[in-house]
Amino acid sequence: MKKYLKLSPIIILSLVLAFIIVQCAVNPVTGKKELMLVSESMEIEMGKEIDSGIRQEYGLYHDPRMTDYVVQVGNKLVPYTHRPKLQYHFAILDTPVENAFAAPGGYIYITRGLLAMINSEAEMATVLAHELGHVNARHSARQITRSILFTLGIVIASELSEDIKKIAPISMIAAELLFLKYSRSDEYQADELAVQYSLKTGYAAGEMVSFFNSLQRLTVSEGGVRLPNFLSTHPMTPRRIDRIKELLAADGNSQPARIAGLVVEKNGYLQKVDGLVFGDDPRQGYVENGVFYHPGMQFYFRVPTGWKVSNTPMQVSMAPEDGKALIILKAEDSTESLDSYSQKMMKNLTNPQVLQQGFRYVNGLNAFETLAAYLPDQNEGTQGEKNKQVKVNLTSIRKDNSVFTFFSAASYPDYSKYQPEINRAVNSFNRLKSSENLNRKPQRVYLKRVNQSQSLGNFLTSLGVPQQNWNKISLINAMEPGQQLSPNQIVKVIQ
Repeated sequence: MKKYLKLSPIIILSLVLAFIIVQCAVNPVTGKKELMLVSESMEIEMGKEIDSGIRQEYGLYHDPRMTDYVVQVGNKLVPYTHRPKLQYHFAILDTPVENAFAAPGGYIYITRGLLAMINSEAEMATVLAHELGHVNARHSARQITRSILFTLGIVIASELSEDIKKIAPISMIAAELLFLKYSRSDEYQADELAVQYSLKTGYAAGEMVSFFNSLQRLTVSEGGVRLPNFLSTHPMTPRRIDRIKELLAADGNSQPARIAGLVVEKNGYLQKVDGLVFGDDPRQGYVENGVFYHPGMQFYFRVPTGWKVSNTPMQVSMAPEDGKALIILKAEDSTESLDSYSQKMMKNLTNPQVLQQGFRYVNGLNAFETLAAYLPDQNEGTQGEKNKQVKVNLTSIRKDNSVFTFFSAASYPDYSKYQPEINRAVNSFNRLKSSENLNRKPQRVYLKRVNQSQSLGNFLTSLGVPQQNWNKISLINAMEPGQQLSPNQIVKVIQ
């Protein structure tokens, strides 16, 4: 669910009016006029809505010490940007995916997964500076403008109310911003601004090269994450690293004397990430042997065989490889009767045709189930065209003061194929009582100090680290397993 994608009618109307009123604006970075339908105030309001949804959907990482550190470093960079008076917001997302991105209006996000990959304060500063570059050059606002122009066909003539209906899809633009693949020129410009902002703040911008080299080595797993990683949202090209080196050399910033005066702060940064949660946090839900367990909310259910699972703080989504069916589980605190609650949920569908419904029990828990069909696009035919209909099952289960709702769907012809797996998942929902599952702890990043000269591999062996974890540990330290370590050197390990 991307609740934050829906922009308010006021903003949508403002976007239309902006076409007539704003039309062009001066880019803060280039100083040149460009067609821009999004004013700064509109950009800020849009950012607020998106930020609210991001916090609900993905959740923030609750570590005051680390959060304050990110905010502190981010705010050091702000005075040297092209929009220093804009109010910036820096936050850590609680996801293992290695990414950083910006929403309109000065909202900058970095994931705990990326923080685990970073090895110095200067590296983190260049990442934040890169995102600040996108905000200051108004890349997102420009993308929104292009989308509006495409949607409107560049022409708004008469009957404004009809045009508002036409641009309703603009509410989907916010989705593109979170998964936006910036153009090559936008990435080059953000890199250039990252170098500029970092150097002016006193950071060793050359650490940006080390960061990119680490990311290029990274192998990203597909296991159930919904955010793309940094390399997919900020496409890497062979030329990017060369350009950064050229920018550093242009002003003599690669000279030894200049480098010596710039801040890297490796050990200080490492002390901050000591104890950082690494990978999926089992307290927020995890899959093991085909079962989804949620220690925090104390429930479990069986995952359909072979289906992929995507877990966020807002919901658990499951789908088979062919993508022809879907199960979504959501939870909400509610004392409303289950039948009334289910009817409210059904209103989200377009003219649903209820096939059967009624109360029942799921492992001793009260439940209300509705089986229905509906036609997603009313222009495609009538309700009787079953090949175009979608069949849905809505099962709401009360557990204590919460209602857990399974929403399952497939096309009418395909539903019978997936129904056994859907029923098995819903009917397996139950309270989680096993102490082994309830007390599952997440892996964390811990610091270890080297006692003598040896290879990273030998050091990890001495710590009893399984060899299958060596690759991950090598990556987050920007090292190779055979790399020689020095006495008193600090190494990040995963335990």
